[in-house]
Amino acid sequence: MATAATHQATAALDRLRGRLDKAGFGALLLTSRTGRRYALGPVPGSADATAVLLTTDGTVASATGDLAAATAAALRAAGIAGGMVATEADLPPDVLGQTDGTGVRLRPAADLVFAELACCEPGEQPAFAAAAELAAVGYTAVMDHLRVGMDVRELSGNVDRSVRRAGGLLGWYDPYDADGAAGTDLVTVRGHDPATARLTATVPLRYVLHPLLDGTAGYAAATAVLSKADGPLRTAGDVCAAATAALLAALRPGARLTDGYAAFEREAGGHGAACRLVALRGGGASAPLPPDSAVVAEPGMVLGVRTGVQVPGRGAVELAETVALTAEGAEPQAGTPLRLVELY
Repeated sequence: MATAATHQATAALDRLRGRLDKAGFGALLLTSRTGRRYALGPVPGSADATAVLLTTDGTVASATGDLAAATAAALRAAGIAGGMVATEADLPPDVLGQTDGTGVRLRPAADLVFAELACCEPGEQPAFAAAAELAAVGYTAVMDHLRVGMDVRELSGNVDRSVRRAGGLLGWYDPYDADGAAGTDLVTVRGHDPATARLTATVPLRYVLHPLLDGTAGYAAATAVLSKADGPLRTAGDVCAAATAALLAALRPGARLTDGYAAFEREAGGHGAACRLVALRGGGASAPLPPDSAVVAEPGMVLGVRTGVQVPGRGAVELAETVALTAEGAEPQAGTPLRLVELY
């Protein structure tokens, strides 16, 4: 049984309401974790909501229950009886079926949502820089202690202590590709021996740092190997570094963000590579920018950049950074190495 509640939107959502109105939507349905959190802010119990609806007149309706029932409940609570309602992405048929015969038309508006979550308000960028710096603290905590045979839980504990001493609060697991990962709420680790939880000399160790500082997400990842890289690993590292640099160079004001994807593919094609851009407003990583997106880069955006190149049979080299877009292009904020780190 779905339950719903409503409250008045804060001024922080005025810009988003304007974007909706300009695009011809009467409301926006948010179903992702980041989207819901962005709309609700620090409302007690917000983590329980399954669907959140923001109307252009400033009503926020949140509902719990399964997604289909929660969507219907949020629409009813907000008094939406017709017109176009934007969604973050294509919704499953059972959710779309909730509006059959109601006059409400649900339409994907992923670009609208991504642009909102990427474009900072004046004064927000220092908070992202501070959160990225906190991620760099976690990086240092990892690198200062790495050794063959180290228990991955000890590694996670080092990051926890260092980041919390620096003022970081609870983070969360990366929502994508988390299978097989170990770690804590501040760092996700891959590349250890799953049977012993210990680090080896030849498998690349990948760690994603995702601390939270005063509600702002830090975002960084690095890859290290505890020996001299052999041919396949060296190749993957070099390809990933070059393709990541190409992606960042393509993120220039006036260009489509997907130009970064294209630049990455040109540099890394044929090497089992992948990349994604995410927005970070809302306290975490958004859904990745779709490959067919038309969102244009502009100064003031803050993005999470994640890249990876597979190493056959041994995992991957993975890199990530928080970047702020300025008139000159993408500026890395965490400053972690965007290359394979060799420790031997």
